[in-house]
Amino acid sequence: MKRVELLSPAGGYETMVGAFNAGADAVYLGGSKFGARAYADNFDRDQVLDAISYAHLHDKKIYMTVNTLVKENEYGELYDFMLPYADRGLDGVIVQDLGVIRLIRQEFPGIELHASTQQTVTGVYGAKLLKERGCTRVVPARELSLSEMKAIRDEADIEVEAFIHGAMCYCYSGICLFSSVVGGRSGNRGRCAQPCRLPYRMNGKSGEQYPLSLKDMSTIAIIPELIEAGIDSFKIEGRMKKPEYSAGVTALYRKYIDKYYENPKGDHSVSKEDMEILRNLYQRTGISDGYYHRHNDKSMVTIISPAYNPTSDEILSEVHEKFLTSELKLKCDIFCELRVGEAAKIAMSLPFGDDVVYEECTGSVVQAASKRPLEEENVRKQLLKLGGTPFECENIEITIDDKGSGNGIFIAVSELNELRRTLVAKVIERLYEIKKSAQKINSYENVRHFTDLDSYKSADTKRGPLHVLCNTKEQLVTVLDRAENNTDIGRIYVDSNVFLSADVKELSTNIPDMEMFVALPYVTRQEDFDGSEEVQRVLDKLPESGYTGVLVRNLEQLGFLCDKGFTGKAVSDYSVYTWNKEAAMELIDCNKQGGFRLEEVSVPYELNFGEARDMAGELKKTVDIPVSYNLYGHMPMMVSAGCIKKTTDRCSGRVHELYTENTTIIDRLGNVLPVTCNCRHCYNVIWNVHPTSLHGRMGKIMNEKSFDHYRIDFTVESAKRCGEVLDYYTDLYNGADAADIFESGSFTTGHFKRGAE
Repeated sequence: MKRVELLSPAGGYETMVGAFNAGADAVYLGGSKFGARAYADNFDRDQVLDAISYAHLHDKKIYMTVNTLVKENEYGELYDFMLPYADRGLDGVIVQDLGVIRLIRQEFPGIELHASTQQTVTGVYGAKLLKERGCTRVVPARELSLSEMKAIRDEADIEVEAFIHGAMCYCYSGICLFSSVVGGRSGNRGRCAQPCRLPYRMNGKSGEQYPLSLKDMSTIAIIPELIEAGIDSFKIEGRMKKPEYSAGVTALYRKYIDKYYENPKGDHSVSKEDMEILRNLYQRTGISDGYYHRHNDKSMVTIISPAYNPTSDEILSEVHEKFLTSELKLKCDIFCELRVGEAAKIAMSLPFGDDVVYEECTGSVVQAASKRPLEEENVRKQLLKLGGTPFECENIEITIDDKGSGNGIFIAVSELNELRRTLVAKVIERLYEIKKSAQKINSYENVRHFTDLDSYKSADTKRGPLHVLCNTKEQLVTVLDRAENNTDIGRIYVDSNVFLSADVKELSTNIPDMEMFVALPYVTRQEDFDGSEEVQRVLDKLPESGYTGVLVRNLEQLGFLCDKGFTGKAVSDYSVYTWNKEAAMELIDCNKQGGFRLEEVSVPYELNFGEARDMAGELKKTVDIPVSYNLYGHMPMMVSAGCIKKTTDRCSGRVHELYTENTTIIDRLGNVLPVTCNCRHCYNVIWNVHPTSLHGRMGKIMNEKSFDHYRIDFTVESAKRCGEVLDYYTDLYNGADAADIFESGSFTTGHFKRGAE
């Protein structure tokens, strides 16, 4: 039976040693760059190299987090950053950026690619897509149920790494912009300021609550279920926590994992004493087993306080003493033969993985003693001096043979010491060779490469480059009314809920050359409600509606379109990240000849104008694909499986109906944040309090001529406000004089200038 891997966090070298001492099979760590925990201790270059060597000597693995989004001007640093770790035999990288996947796949095929939870993998189709791009493992979104994870493992035939313990994000990881919007510290860059842990008030209610702060996850009580579901790797969260946390939590999960394998049908209940230890290791008030058995629940939220429980000094001291005061040692046997007239010989034997390693070395000829013979105890003393090595001798056999002379033997103590050092070095080298030979070179023969780049051409703007997104039917009516007499509006995106709930005739248009696309949901799951079937309903309805394409919001949808042979047009939204040219090329490579085609890419919200311009410029040097840039819209700061309404009041009772409902939360400064409850797919979108509006930067944007299309997104606006904004922007686009419709403080310029750290 293949045993599940226990994967522990390591913010520093000491933490790594402690985790391995406590029973981890592998650790994940961050280097000096490109890791999604910028404020952890992290490892410098030499520490990572030492960590790889240490792990491999003990038949363990090291995975490096290269899981931030990489800007165009940083991308050139990646190769040199990764090269020494690849040469040392790094086992795997945990990756978010598709461009990083592309580079590692092409340049370092000996390193496994693990798709980070930051990629928001929510189903089988996204996992299949990533497997086709070279990933051997996915870390699905923490929001998935156990059945969804099992489906990914079985149907996508890819390894699944799942979180089993630690802090939980309220937003689907990878699409959270909250910290980035309010403080410029991007969660996609490892700098999250955790605004979800702050208090908020509900509109019309007094008193502060913590509706966005989830309790920490602890799944130690359901380990048998997780193992039997086929999960390949159990991941403990916490690279920013203390070494005692990683070691203590690892030791307890190691205990109950081993207990399961010893007797799968036995009693696997967790003792009160062990649960108490877990509660006293840097855990927030209250725990839950996460989303494995529920889509969301009020019981998962701290509500009262997100503070940590008091941590027991006694438990910390015990953990430290047990796991953090020494390094792992390899148990070995040593053999020594000292025979007069023959070369001195010493050997070492030890188990390593499935092998037994045996190495020996010989020295000069052993002499008969002329004065004081060398005693066995002196030989033993010299050969057992292994303190500075990875080895610890369990058994030693010494043979001394003076060939019956009775005089004993003689060999210099210095030579014994040199033989010991030579043997140790030889065994270490052999262990590295075994580990390196076991490292497979990944085959990427089946990775698609779209070669027909000549089929792309400059954007057809005969009807105009302004594209407008509508989230409500009222907004759509207003936009269609304006578009009839305004040729600057070339495309309209209609939210899928609106598209599927209305009669096709109500949503169709006879406006010449007008393109109509469906904006797919932010999240697509195959839970009790199969969101992929919803995407199929959209595709089936496209021909009769006159709509010609879809706006793709996530990798699950992209994978679905590829899998089903979709032949229409598709545009990747900001949330299918293209921070660099190579990421965009990976998306284009998802195309299938004669089938699915990526029509256009959208600039991510977090790039400043210069960074967006650089990305688009580099992309255009390779392929002339249209690039869209957002001018206006409330930025979606969080998309959550949790529900504000259900947590603080009650569920609408209309789950999985084509229904949305709006509410609000109020932050400590009195700002009112709009929240849209998408009941069809059971997720919330928390919007920024003010829309991003670049009306004051229109001159610079248009003069640069870096982009082909310009997006205006309507989310929570009334039909009246929708009309005002659209009229204002079309006037500005045409250089007409227009009275400013934005009051001071009623809008933000987002990341136009400052970008994200």
